Amino acid sequence: MVAAINLANRGKNVCLIERQSRGGKKILASGNGHCNISNLNISTKYYKGANKELLKRLINNCSSQKIIDFFNNLGLEIVAKDDGKMYPKSMQASSVLNLLESRVEALNIDRFYSINNLKVQKGFKIFANDYKIEAKNIVIATGSLAAPQLGGTSFGLELAKSFGHNIIKPLPALVPLTSKDSICKALNGVKLDVKVTLFVQNKERTSVQGDILFRDYGVSGLSILDISIEATKEIDLKKDVTVVVDFFKELNKKELLEYLKSRINKSRALSIELWLSGFLHTKLAKFITKKLNLKQIREDRLNKKILKELVEFLKNYPIKIDGFRDYKYAEVAIGGVDSREIGLNFESKKQKGLFFCGEVIDITGARGGYNFHFAWCSGLSIR
Repeated sequence: MVAAINLANRGKNVCLIERQSRGGKKILASGNGHCNISNLNISTKYYKGANKELLKRLINNCSSQKIIDFFNNLGLEIVAKDDGKMYPKSMQASSVLNLLESRVEALNIDRFYSINNLKVQKGFKIFANDYKIEAKNIVIATGSLAAPQLGGTSFGLELAKSFGHNIIKPLPALVPLTSKDSICKALNGVKLDVKVTLFVQNKERTSVQGDILFRDYGVSGLSILDISIEATKEIDLKKDVTVVVDFFKELNKKELLEYLKSRINKSRALSIELWLSGFLHTKLAKFITKKLNLKQIREDRLNKKILKELVEFLKNYPIKIDGFRDYKYAEVAIGGVDSREIGLNFESKKQKGLFFCGEVIDITGARGGYNFHFAWCSGLSIR
């Protein structure tokens, strides 16, 4: 829709072809229905993709302010939170979609919805249900395989491939990870504020802070979604992937040891499970007690050796990752049309008149509005 509006504003005769009964269903579902439109802190460091020059040029030419101005012009007011995330002032994703649709209609852009039998031939002859359309240019803005329940599809990748484009293997991203570690089932449903560090082949790759949500299949939560962009590719390559959880990110090991010592009251002589539940989630306290075989130990019998074991557990608990959830649970996908085969105006280097924008390209952003920002900006960059 943004690409269609951009091109119609430039005097082009545009039609929009959509598989679903309405476009933009992912907009409605984003940000828990609030739509995290963009982020004030736009930088190439928040993106991954094969064509660094394309990404650098896009970020330099399309700031957060440009996106604010675009949506302001549609009639949408945008507010930014303290963390830089930008939302519609109404905090309703429907406001974003309704105003995009309103501008598409006002520009007399022809719309073809519920298209379930689409074929594109060389020379840009398009057969859509009972329609036949001849175009000078085509923009593939079909998104990725992520969230198939909202319209995620491989159609755009298949179409790009038919025009000779290389497709970098797509995989789910911003997605929960799976594990058989016993802590996952033991803490099922528990959400904790932690630091997680991703290790690949026993080498540290990245660390993030945020919540982790334990599920019976593995781990989720914002911290896990953040590291999944790097993790899923390595898992797919059958590499050894481990997530190390720091349950006490605010204290280093020495400080945590002193904290644990300060909590010992020998006159109480609590069981270790009860003692731990005084400052940890009860499910975590129970798991630690069982894992470290401390059920028979009481508070008054805690010694330096046991305290060091507790510190090591709380600061460095490794969870071996064996997979990731499928596209149904993914916010985005990594991979896609190889961006090295796309010019700075998002035109194909393989086929004149063929353009790409949005998530169908192999450029993926971090959580926090970065993927929407790339989608809007790529649509506005087409000339």
